[in-house]
Amino acid sequence: MDRAKNYWQIPLHLGIFFVSLFIICFFWPLVIQAESLRTLHLQILQMSYLGYSGLNFSSFILGAIQSFIGAYILVGLWRLAGSFFKKN
Repeated sequence: MDRAKNYWQIPLHLGIFFVSLFIICFFWPLVIQAESLRTLHLQILQMSYLGYSGLNFSSFILGAIQSFIGAYILVGLWRLAGSFFKKN
């Protein structure tokens, strides 16, 4: 049972970390002074997150959810690759 609990702790913590990074990236265009850098940053966010349409509430929620789910996918793929290459 302890292994199962530990399995869900890793993606949970990684998901919180990814959401924290997304929050920083979401509000970063408000800090950037150069218009060209602001436009580039917003275009990168639009390419990275499905449904991202700018600095609005729906984009914020969609990006946070995708960041959190991405952590679970990443850990799942990492575990799958680890079990595939494990030497028994």
